Amino acid sequence: MSHPDSMVQRIKLSNEWHARPVANLATPFRCTHQVIKRCGSAAESRRQFAELCKQHDQSAPSDESRHHVVQMGSALIKWEGHTEADSITHLIPGNGAPLFSEAAKQFSPTELAKCFGDDVICGVHIEVLKQAVDVMDMEAIRAALGSNEIYGGPIADGNAALWSSFRLDADGYARIVMIDHSLPPAAAGRYLQRVVETESYRLQAMSALPLARKTMGELSQLEEELEPLMDQLTLTESDTDHEILLTNLSLMAARIEHLAAASSYRFAAARAYSRIVEQRLNELREERVITQPRYSLFLLRTLEPAMRTCEAAERRIEELAERVSRALTLLNSMVDMLQTRQTNAMMQAMSKNAEIQVRLQQAVEGFSTFVISYYALGILDYVLEGLHSGGYLPVAPKLILAVAAPLMLAGVWYLSRRVRKRLTGDLT
Repeated sequence: MSHPDSMVQRIKLSNEWHARPVANLATPFRCTHQVIKRCGSAAESRRQFAELCKQHDQSAPSDESRHHVVQMGSALIKWEGHTEADSITHLIPGNGAPLFSEAAKQFSPTELAKCFGDDVICGVHIEVLKQAVDVMDMEAIRAALGSNEIYGGPIADGNAALWSSFRLDADGYARIVMIDHSLPPAAAGRYLQRVVETESYRLQAMSALPLARKTMGELSQLEEELEPLMDQLTLTESDTDHEILLTNLSLMAARIEHLAAASSYRFAAARAYSRIVEQRLNELREERVITQPRYSLFLLRTLEPAMRTCEAAERRIEELAERVSRALTLLNSMVDMLQTRQTNAMMQAMSKNAEIQVRLQQAVEGFSTFVISYYALGILDYVLEGLHSGGYLPVAPKLILAVAAPLMLAGVWYLSRRVRKRLTGDLT
């Protein structure tokens, strides 16, 4: 029997395969796709969108849902929650007359802007036409896209065509014309989904380019500051202040780590977005047209160099961090060597001082032997004089002192040696 938590987890993982429904209409139709930067939390945006769905008597997204398709009036609305933004796709049957004269978002409830805000980081209007290959009016397409220089051609193995000038209109939206020649039912929605995802993710990937350029400038400044510090490592010990050098290198290492922390997430996200763009472009299955540059060619011509710039910035951060780390290691080795040298000199000085102290101690012991012997003989002299004066000592005291002096000196020297050896043995 499966554990309840395991069952819930398996259900959630299985639902991920069905979590991104395709919003589909029969051609012809028009579409407005918006990617809106989230100003609050994802839960708050979802809650407000759920309340709007209830106001229009439509089903609301669940608390854990990240995708939802709902009909509001004449517009089919698809909401999708991302890590940093929300995307809204508006679909309306029929085309504008002329094309792009009325955007699909104009038919959506105005309350949508209150749910997600108006900080649009990507906006695109798409007109999906139903035309045969031999009746396409390229002049009308160029006029609708607002430029004579357009990019595109056949997609879906020739069953459809895609065109764009990649220029923004007065509202800051890009314009795309997609033509359904003979797509199977519901295929137009799938190809539309790939197109809007390509537009969304390419701009989110390109959002890392300004950060990469700023990072490059800061790295150049750090490299200029590092050169004189590296030069100081080659100087002699007397010409180098190792403490100041260590402080400067440590501060530089901290600045590099701060730079890496501030940019690593954005660069990683840009890589992920660019891979999605490349995958979606491959899924469009474009055909080569000699007379017209392809849709993917224009995108990749700018996207790939931008991603290489981000990769170069990441690589320079890593290389500079390694250089500073090697410099710190070298400096620490030099400091350790100097400290070892100073310690050895200190030990030699202490050893020399100890040797001097031993010699002084030996000299003092020699003097003390004579002093003790002198005082001992003096006491003996008093005793002998007293005995001689009382008639108890027939021999002259000076004679006895003459004989006892060397014996007394030898005895005191022997006793001092025994005492010193005993003290030395107790200490060891």
